[in-house]
Amino acid sequence: MVAGKFDFLVNVSEAAFQSMVIATLESFAVPGRAGKAGRLTRRREAFGLLWGYETVTASKARCFNVEVAIVDANAERRQSSVTPSAGLVETVNEALPAYWPNLKFLGDFHSHPWAARDAWPRRPFLSDSDRQSIEGDAAYARLDFRVALLLNIQKLGRRGSMQPTFTSDNTLEFRLNDLRMSLAAWVACPVKNSAREPALYVVPRPKPITGYGWKREPWHGKCRALDAKRVRLNAPLHQFFTPLGD
Repeated sequence: MVAGKFDFLVNVSEAAFQSMVIATLESFAVPGRAGKAGRLTRRREAFGLLWGYETVTASKARCFNVEVAIVDANAERRQSSVTPSAGLVETVNEALPAYWPNLKFLGDFHSHPWAARDAWPRRPFLSDSDRQSIEGDAAYARLDFRVALLLNIQKLGRRGSMQPTFTSDNTLEFRLNDLRMSLAAWVACPVKNSAREPALYVVPRPKPITGYGWKREPWHGKCRALDAKRVRLNAPLHQFFTPLGD
């Protein structure tokens, strides 16, 4: 449920949600070539791009409506990283408005696969390299990149069910049979870097106690007021109330 005070709302459509979940499942469960050796590997990361539109809520918060998630089928997928296809965002960004002029580029999504023995991140986190891929990409700043979505996935020892739960403002956790999954959202705010060039500053920032801190760049000091900004996620829930196969 969307309630309480927030500065940004990331509203994910059911179609976009389904596309991201299916892409995450495929990269996690289906063996594919990965690494220089090209060995068949499961638990790979997935990557894709987001399109939609922006509105304003009744409480004057900025709302990013994610309508379409396009999976990058040619991304170089590995277990701990993913490299997007060169030129994908530019190519799709030129073609999409010809058919759907109401849609604009909003951002990207990727997944973090977890082994069964790994400690499940109760508060999902973007890695520092994830942060750098957004804040250090001048092309993203020029394209008005605004939304970063992350899906975590882990195989459990047995099938189970749970009510989909918002474990924090920006995180939805749910189950699919014997898979534990979560969807989390971040927003990139337009700022200027130390060279006075267009840049992006990602919120919310990780708390120091989480152990997943990000490197502070010199120009981050001018953006500290943004650290208080709250991001709220809204995503479809009804399709996960009943475990698959029941």
